[in-house]
Amino acid sequence: MDLEWERENPRDNVIAGTVGAFLGSLIGVACIVILSKLGYVSAVSGLVMAVCAIKGYALLGGKLTKRGAVISGLFILVMTYVATKLCFALAVMEVATEEVSFFLIYQSIGLFLEDSELRRIFLGELALQYLFTLVGGIPTLISSLRKPVKRPEGPAEPDEQPPIQGEFYALRKDWMRPLRLSVFVPLLVIMAISVGGFIATAFIQETRWMTAIVLGGFISGVFLLCWSIPTLQLCNAFHILFVRAGGKLWRVDLQRFCSVQNWWSQSSSKQAAIKWDVLCEISCLLDGEAPSYGTGALTELKDLQVEKEDNWSWTCFYESENGKRKKLRISKGYPDFCPVSGMERSQGPTPARWIFIPLSFAVTAALIAGIWALDMSVYVGPTWNRPQTSDSAPKGNTQPEVKSIPTRVPEKITEYEMSEVWFRVDSGFQYSRRTFLDGNTGTRYRAYVQYGVDASGAWDTLSQYISEYRIDPLYDRFDAVYLDQEPLTPLNETSRYNIVSVYLTDGQAFHTAAVLSDDGTLFTMEAEQNASDKSEDVLANLMFTLESVRFDGPVVTEENYQTQIHVSEVRDCTYMAAAYLKTDLFGHDAFVDVYVPYSDSPIYSAGGRAIRTEAHGLRVYATIVPGENAKAVVDARQQELAATGQVYEDGVDDEMYREDLDAACKLTVYEENGQKRQAVLYADSKWEGYYLLREITGLPELVDEEYPAALKELEGIIGLTMPVLEELGG
Repeated sequence: MDLEWERENPRDNVIAGTVGAFLGSLIGVACIVILSKLGYVSAVSGLVMAVCAIKGYALLGGKLTKRGAVISGLFILVMTYVATKLCFALAVMEVATEEVSFFLIYQSIGLFLEDSELRRIFLGELALQYLFTLVGGIPTLISSLRKPVKRPEGPAEPDEQPPIQGEFYALRKDWMRPLRLSVFVPLLVIMAISVGGFIATAFIQETRWMTAIVLGGFISGVFLLCWSIPTLQLCNAFHILFVRAGGKLWRVDLQRFCSVQNWWSQSSSKQAAIKWDVLCEISCLLDGEAPSYGTGALTELKDLQVEKEDNWSWTCFYESENGKRKKLRISKGYPDFCPVSGMERSQGPTPARWIFIPLSFAVTAALIAGIWALDMSVYVGPTWNRPQTSDSAPKGNTQPEVKSIPTRVPEKITEYEMSEVWFRVDSGFQYSRRTFLDGNTGTRYRAYVQYGVDASGAWDTLSQYISEYRIDPLYDRFDAVYLDQEPLTPLNETSRYNIVSVYLTDGQAFHTAAVLSDDGTLFTMEAEQNASDKSEDVLANLMFTLESVRFDGPVVTEENYQTQIHVSEVRDCTYMAAAYLKTDLFGHDAFVDVYVPYSDSPIYSAGGRAIRTEAHGLRVYATIVPGENAKAVVDARQQELAATGQVYEDGVDDEMYREDLDAACKLTVYEENGQKRQAVLYADSKWEGYYLLREITGLPELVDEEYPAALKELEGIIGLTMPVLEELGG
């Protein structure tokens, strides 16, 4: 009784089916991403995702059961979400104004989705993908789970005996299990390597290894799956019978003969009817009658010869009806069967073919190493893709040297302080908000400071223009003061430096000079010039500035940045303090300073990317956000406040926007715990495409006698007068 139930309801292989669903869903992910790159959110991609995951389970698992449908459905839901995030990250990467790694963007999607407009776009695309996936998945699931309509069966015991007698041989599933497992285990190993490698490299943020492991695992998985298809076909030939009748050997394809997929899924009465039909057809063929079934349903293996035998199969050749020799591989999973007399019959399960496991390791390792090496050759680093010409290529074992850059000492010098870092610049340069303009060479300089940076992060900053322009048609070459395994060379006893230059064929040149203190503070000055023939003067100016850099700020690290808030003595402050925010806008983790009212207990939020402090009746919330311009940043913050339902519409004043400074401010009035609040929203550009947003609020009930002085000090730091807040201290 149990055997009969198993024949009617064959079980699926959950492990193999899970691998199939995963591999199929990867094809769906690739389809969604490719179509998204072409600018489409298409029903085709959802259909491919659903069909590939479901059919992948059915192909490797043997059949699609209800639990297989659940597993496939989970893969469809999860991988559709992953694919949508990949598309979103790629779209953000295309419009990013800074060279930021794909992994960092993917990891920071949650921050992007804090913006209501971006969240609306992402959720809309996700909803469409799920809709299209359901459109493709539900019909596929229904058709796969629908039981085939049973055809009328012949009598359990036909009234007439077949005209001839014959021996039938059917493939045993349990006999092929060791061979099937030896194919599935390597695929599981590859999947484990890919998933485990992705998690490990994501944890340490090693994007090149992550790309190599994931891509290498995927390619090797597809390769081994294709390579093992003949073996899988050998293991799953449950629709093929071999019959000895009339002194000949016959091959029966049940799919073509009677639309049966699996011999063992048929009842005993159905099997008896099929045998009767097969023997009748053989009898007719032996009598010289024309076949009643289509080509390939019943084939006489005429003049069968075994050319090769191994532990799993016989490789045979036979003569077809048109006289040509055809190749046929017969599994040893047919009990008591041998293709020709005189050979040993199949006596037990086929052994496992463990060569798949070392082969899977070898192929995967080779692909990962090859992709990593290729990526490293493309990656522009201190010792990779180094530009060498016939007169500059090192000879023998000579070590790279630091190029001598003459220092140009200006006639008049001005010393500037930025983020508690001092540096000197030619007084003839026009200065405006971190930017210096040299009228003689037409070069524009920009300076900024990062905290908590290591040598690798410093090189990310130094090589940003290489990454930006290396695939540009105008790209000519890049050069550096120092090229070796370490990206920086000593400048003095407490710091290291380098200057990297990128040259375009149209004469433009981009220089990035950076000096890194032993404490992890990085001062960077960029220079953009339209005429590279004056590069020597620009490099000399940069070298002079680097040699003058003096670091007065604290040591800032991941462990202490939230406790490093301090009243800035460098700026001679009494109330305003320098605090530090975490950011990845430079392509790596770093910290930047922001000035807020001093508080013993600053409140950090958004994973350390925002801060709020209160003192003397003055509250400041500050964060760094991406944006098209300062006005858009302020408007977005206003919309967030309005979404709470507490903003007074009639209390919102007209905003001010200075396009030349890329700074904007707006007054807003809202209610908080029954108190009326007046706040100034102010945003100004700090880095290309990124803005420092402040929400400055007066707290009338906490205003004290020091409030006017604290507000005046804040106004002086940000360069903005706020009359509406000054009235609170009147």
